Amino acid sequence: MKRRLTAILAIDAVGYSRLMGRNEVGTFAALKRHRSELIDPKALQYNGRTIKLMGDGALMEFASAVEAVRFAVEVQCAMSDRNADVPEDERINFRIGINVGDVIDEDGDIHGDGVNVAARLEALAATGGVSVHQNVRNQVRDKLDLDFEDQGGVDVKNIERPIRVFHVVLNEKAANLTTSTIARQQNPRSRATRIIVPVFLALLIVSGILWWQFNGPDFEPLEAAEMKQPLPEKPSIAVLAFSDLSQGADKDYLSDALSEEIIFRLSRFSEFFVIARNSSFFYKGKAADVRDIAKELGVRYILEGSQQKSGEQLRVTAQLIDATAGNTIWVETYDRDMADIFALQDEITRTIVAALEQSINLAEYDRLLRQPTDSLQAYELIYRSRAERLKFTPEGHKEALRLAEEAVEFDPGYSAAYFSMAWVHINCFRWGWCADRPRENALETAFATAEKAVEIDPDSSLAHWVLASVEMQSGDLEQAEAEYNRAIALNPNSAGVLADSAEVLVYLGRVDEALLRIKSAIRLNPHHPDWYLWTLAWVQYFSGEYEDGLASIRQMTRMPNLARRTEAALFVRLGRIDEAQAVIVELLKNEPGHTLDDLRHSLERKFRDASVADSFISDLRKAGLPDRKPE
Repeated sequence: MKRRLTAILAIDAVGYSRLMGRNEVGTFAALKRHRSELIDPKALQYNGRTIKLMGDGALMEFASAVEAVRFAVEVQCAMSDRNADVPEDERINFRIGINVGDVIDEDGDIHGDGVNVAARLEALAATGGVSVHQNVRNQVRDKLDLDFEDQGGVDVKNIERPIRVFHVVLNEKAANLTTSTIARQQNPRSRATRIIVPVFLALLIVSGILWWQFNGPDFEPLEAAEMKQPLPEKPSIAVLAFSDLSQGADKDYLSDALSEEIIFRLSRFSEFFVIARNSSFFYKGKAADVRDIAKELGVRYILEGSQQKSGEQLRVTAQLIDATAGNTIWVETYDRDMADIFALQDEITRTIVAALEQSINLAEYDRLLRQPTDSLQAYELIYRSRAERLKFTPEGHKEALRLAEEAVEFDPGYSAAYFSMAWVHINCFRWGWCADRPRENALETAFATAEKAVEIDPDSSLAHWVLASVEMQSGDLEQAEAEYNRAIALNPNSAGVLADSAEVLVYLGRVDEALLRIKSAIRLNPHHPDWYLWTLAWVQYFSGEYEDGLASIRQMTRMPNLARRTEAALFVRLGRIDEAQAVIVELLKNEPGHTLDDLRHSLERKFRDASVADSFISDLRKAGLPDRKPE
């Protein structure tokens, strides 16, 4: 048997059966809300974990008595506030008991007298109160400024000797102990480097040597004025690509997927400003320190970490850094089974949320949260499919489709697999990247796969994004905008959705909105892919910002051939016809069969004002793009 010493906490709702009898649905919903909005975040804040739920109660453990007592005091003080406007006969009140004792650890569950004592202490607590064993009180009395009432020795059921019980007094001292944000934990590296240093002050003041303890920041704090981008008012964070300490052919896939999923989960919170994956991963493999990254991206917080896989075991280390304070807020190592990777991603996300913004309501996050797939094979295949698709080549799209179809074989209910397939079919229809598939059927197939993605996961921003794109290609602009708005509501920090949605706003004639939309995307994703600049230049053409449009084109590191159409039209608007014609010569050299007929068929179906499409087509005719293929 594995034995260990731990802080055990028992919590129970008072009169729960009576409340359920009066209003079953409302009481259950209220209890669930208290758990998701208060108890779970506070447990994460104070390094606690729920061993098991028992109807209206729970058995929990904490690493120390101090953390257990702080958790209990904060929960009870918060519950007093939460119940203030609730009728007395509808209030949910908790009792909490805390013990420190020896337990038997059996596959994550705990047993023994230590657990039994905690349960008895909970029963002895007053409604809305906290009772602790003498050993708990002894451990915290010099560390927490709290008052205790001694209840003396109490005989309790199934315990041989009386236990010395203390009630925590929930007075002003207890209220002062509560915090609205997580107390910063010292970085172990900082603790390790805490030293006593001699300082010789005799030459300045008096003879002698002064020793003092130094515990400054881990690095020089970053001032807001040093940021290359304005620091957002809301908490801003970049999640860097986790380092992969494993070996094998699949190296980096798992660590990248882990980081990307945390980005995606954090992005769901409108209360946060979350840098997009493309920009966070820009620093992968580069020798850049945290301070420089935060300065360049314009964020306050950086999450970095590593993962190491060994067989079916996974070790993940993560640390959250505040660049403006120069300190690590928390650092944690997680040892998990591979099968628990999705739960681990959620745990890290919740810890960040608790650390940065205690006022966030986690209920909506819980509602939207779902495990994407039960198949780790499908999960990895879709990650690889995405990498192939983002190469933006016909060959990459062919491989992306093969990988996505293979993922569906592992899990036919995996929404992201249909999302990936839908994008391949859209680009087959739009650009002709069809390999051995018929182009004329591509839009219909894209509709089917996009709708399947939404059907499987109606709360997926990605699924609504790809469906919006299909609707836009079909010419149903109002439905496309509705789907884009739904995707943005589900993931307000999705730079890709924001950038892509600018196109439909141009078609609807709302160019100023489109310009704001694409610029917001670029702020979220400073190291964006080139297609952001292509979209920006295209919007700037329609907004009359021709020089700015050319400047955007020139920033692109690799010019997609069809982006030359936008470049040529911008030159025409500036009266630089010779340069426009040279651009079209280059376009036709790479794609000899391209004509205005191809473009006209696409644009006339999309622009709400056909004259706007005619102007663009006219400019390209002046630049030398032929109307149709020669007979």
